[in-house]
Amino acid sequence: MASTNSSTKSKSSARALKSPHLAQPLSPTSSNYRLQQELRSFLLSPPPDLKVSVGRNLRIWHVKLTGRNVYEGEVFTLRIKYSNTYPRDPPSVYFVGDNIPEHEHVYSNGDICLSLLGSGWSPNLTGQGIAVSIQSILNSAGRKCRPIDNSGSVGRKPGESQKDWIYHDDNC
Repeated sequence: MASTNSSTKSKSSARALKSPHLAQPLSPTSSNYRLQQELRSFLLSPPPDLKVSVGRNLRIWHVKLTGRNVYEGEVFTLRIKYSNTYPRDPPSVYFVGDNIPEHEHVYSNGDICLSLLGSGWSPNLTGQGIAVSIQSILNSAGRKCRPIDNSGSVGRKPGESQKDWIYHDDNC
């Protein structure tokens, strides 16, 4: 049985390394070097229930997140967009698609009220770390509900800077 898992993991790793973003060797001084390394790590060792994909632009990732508990079996998509000032500044992160989770920290436009996306940002964080953190807050929810100030998000473009956000507590 172990050899089957090892074989499956090897095939998965080989597919991951075929990403065009990983094929091109980058100099450590390249602005995309860190992103390339983060993507490689995410593809080779994805956390459970998370899957990353990248199109033509290395700076835009889509992460499929499969929920647990109150979100059991639901699949959500996070969009992570890295600016040219990453990792000094946090990436833009929000939910996209028709299935935005109903959560006390997720607005109906897809924005996520999470301090590490704004004032709590640290350049040591990674895209994978952000996705795991968001997965954790979703999976720890006891019920589905929107933030108390959700009405202010209606019509607002998601993913704008959270530098000046005031982060509310866990009350719906």
